[in-house]
Amino acid sequence: MSPAILFAFGAMAAYVVLGLLHKKADRAGCRPTQINLLLFGFSAIFSLLLLIKRGESLVVPGNVWAIAAPSGACAATAILLFQIGVRVGKIATSWLIINLSGAIPILISLVLYKEKVGVKQFVALAAMFAALILLWLERKQSEKVIS
Repeated sequence: MSPAILFAFGAMAAYVVLGLLHKKADRAGCRPTQINLLLFGFSAIFSLLLLIKRGESLVVPGNVWAIAAPSGACAATAILLFQIGVRVGKIATSWLIINLSGAIPILISLVLYKEKVGVKQFVALAAMFAALILLWLERKQSEKVIS
């Protein structure tokens, strides 16, 4: 099995555990802002330990700061809104939106960087957009039933 596939499955497994822990935190009545703070705090500690273990420099170049700071703000906002959204909505809907939100950067990347899209990638993108449309239609229908 190629390393890329192993990394993809590792990331998927981490997201599965993250989702289960978010649900556990919600059921335990944990406040989303506290979960968010500790999640990113422990993430920073874990990343620092990996840097040290790998013998990498702890000096962070300016271009990394310029990318990491807004990325961190977006990540913190996304996770916080997800955790709050779990309390007021369905966890399945929240996770689907998070996972499918990758389609927008993919499309922007295709346009900006003129990347080539093969048949498999096109089918995957089309399936993601179809899932978003179906989710929106299901949500709209469930709101009519409640009204």
